[in-house]
Amino acid sequence: MTNFDFLKNDKKFDTFSDTAVTAEKILNIDIDSCVLNCRRAMEFAVKWMYSVDKELKPPYEQTLVCLINDENFRDIMGEDTYRRMEFIRKVGNNAAHSGKKVTKEQAELCLENLYYFMDDIFSCK
Repeated sequence: MTNFDFLKNDKKFDTFSDTAVTAEKILNIDIDSCVLNCRRAMEFAVKWMYSVDKELKPPYEQTLVCLINDENFRDIMGEDTYRRMEFIRKVGNNAAHSGKKVTKEQAELCLENLYYFMDDIFSCK
C-alpha cells in the first residue's frame, strides 16, 4: 500500500495514479527512477488538469515548465503548491539530464511534494 492508492479509487485519475504509486514503490530500489516518476506523474496530472478545467487555456508551448508557470494555473494551485511542483520539476530534470546525484532526502521530498499536489487535485474533484 502506498500514499497514492487513494487516487486509484477514481478512474478519472488513471492517467497518473499508477505512475505516482510506482514512484513511491521504487524509492528504496532506484532513487533516480523514483524522482523521474514523481516528475512524470506530476506532468500527467498537470496535463489532465488542463484537459478538464475549461478555464485553463494551455500556453503555446506545452512543456511542463510553461504549463505550471501559466498565471491562471499558478493562481489555482497557490504559491506553496507551486513551489513544491517546481522542486519536483527541477530535481526530476537533474536526474534525467545533468548527471547530478539525487539524494534519498531529495527523493523523499519529491514524494511528499507530489502527495500534497495530488491531494489538492483530489480535494477539488
